[in-house]
Amino acid sequence: MRKLLLSLLALSGACAMGVRAADAPAGSVIVNTAQVSYQISGTPYTQSASANLTVAQLVDVTVTWQNGSDVSVTAGATNQALLFKVTNTGNGPDVFTLGKTLVTPAGTHFTPASCLVYFDTANTGVFDPSDVLYTSGSNDPHLAQNQSQNMLIVCNVPSGAVDTALGEMQLGATSKTASGSFGTVNAGGGVGGVDAVVGTTTGISNAIGIYKVSQFAVAYVKSASVSAPGGGHQAVSGATIEYTLTVTPSGSANGANLVVTDPVPADTTFVPGSLLLNGAVVGAGTGDFNVTVPGAVTVKLGSLAGSAGAQVVKFQVTIN
Repeated sequence: MRKLLLSLLALSGACAMGVRAADAPAGSVIVNTAQVSYQISGTPYTQSASANLTVAQLVDVTVTWQNGSDVSVTAGATNQALLFKVTNTGNGPDVFTLGKTLVTPAGTHFTPASCLVYFDTANTGVFDPSDVLYTSGSNDPHLAQNQSQNMLIVCNVPSGAVDTALGEMQLGATSKTASGSFGTVNAGGGVGGVDAVVGTTTGISNAIGIYKVSQFAVAYVKSASVSAPGGGHQAVSGATIEYTLTVTPSGSANGANLVVTDPVPADTTFVPGSLLLNGAVVGAGTGDFNVTVPGAVTVKLGSLAGSAGAQVVKFQVTIN
């Protein structure tokens, strides 16, 4: 038994380096037969002897966070999912108890609310109404050797969460076959009554997933200046009005498909060629008058980062 245990511990060390697929299944029998041959008076004889060992169950599990980078959320968002994978890295079937834990990161952070654990039934990596709620002790995942199960921690983001704040949740998995210090033996506790030996993961594994609040906001200011014939600033017939529209984005996120639309006032006429964006004449496809929206100036700002700085649109009309 001591030699078998040492062999299993060595196997566990190798497994930690990623050779799980070659593990001998728990309960399989390793047969070793030796033979001796000899002759007596020219007559050959052979004898054999066997030493059979039953492979114990090595208990290991690995939990990994699958999103790859912080999951972008907005303040007040609901049913935001962190994706994890629970893998039975042992050499026999096992059942695992799962648990979620709040982790408080350093710096600006928020507390995820109303968190629940779901099976990623829809296999989308995000919360779907068809995903099955996990209830400890009721539907603990049963995993064969090397089998994985994708799980979701699904939380709400408080409405007061500020831009760039982090929220962290940990998913843990514990083997129901054995857990404890490396090498601990649960005699007869493995599949088919074989011994269960705790591997390098101690039969317990966990991983942390991270939410990051990414907000985007726009400040929009409009002003007008009048240039009257003869140099005055009175709004009289023939005077020119220059409108300035300033769009200032903020936040760590990007805003998509930003469009500025401004109807030309009644009793005025748009001045051709006066439409500018950040001091440059707006070309076809970026802006127009009376094309995208009848009777209005339209400028397509497209996608803007919160750090893009002020975008200034100007155009002129004359008073009829």
